Amino acid sequence: MKLIPAIDLKDNKVVLASGGNRSNYNPLPTYLSPTSDPIMFIDYLISIHNFNTIYLADLDSIEKYSVNSKLINSILERYKNIRFIIDNGVREFSQINKYKSENYIQIIATESYKDYKSLLNKKFNSYILSLDYSEGKVLSKNKDYMLINPKKVISMSLNNIGSNHGPNKDNLITTKNIYPLSNIIVSGGVRNNSDIEKLKKEEIKEVILLTAILKKSILYNNL
Repeated sequence: MKLIPAIDLKDNKVVLASGGNRSNYNPLPTYLSPTSDPIMFIDYLISIHNFNTIYLADLDSIEKYSVNSKLINSILERYKNIRFIIDNGVREFSQINKYKSENYIQIIATESYKDYKSLLNKKFNSYILSLDYSEGKVLSKNKDYMLINPKKVISMSLNNIGSNHGPNKDNLITTKNIYPLSNIIVSGGVRNNSDIEKLKKEEIKEVILLTAILKKSILYNNL
């Protein structure tokens, strides 16, 4: 199983995501991390485990689109050996892939994106789709996300993030039904190796998580 740490950026700090209510997200508490500075935090993550892929969410841009180029470009430039998957809340095709470095892939999130027909018309497939769930329903601008065939899909259960409830099985089933040919990444609720083993049985090979990493709840030699 591949573990992908999640970094949520808000006001240029790493915040603790919990339950999907972003207005309540605050900088990482000291009992979980010695820092909420993005660069120092990535260094801290690498000291825990040799992660080679990191999920970055620019929450400010997700709420109101703007390319946070200075911070994210500096992260991409500093960590060239790490591959980042970035959700910066793109709304339309013209906003895709605006960072200078090449060590990242764009996330297109159903919560924000609406221009799926351009993806089809331009035959563009260099992205990861985030199928965003809240209260068991897909957050979307329209239903055109069902027209595309992404290589990878994140089954993003916002209500389960930072919770102690485990991954959302119903959302995963829905994601599989919509995208039976896609490789699925599970995000939200992964607590420990037991959750990981259950996801392995569902043929999941990648998960996005953070709280379990910071709580030292993961045994890396059992992945």
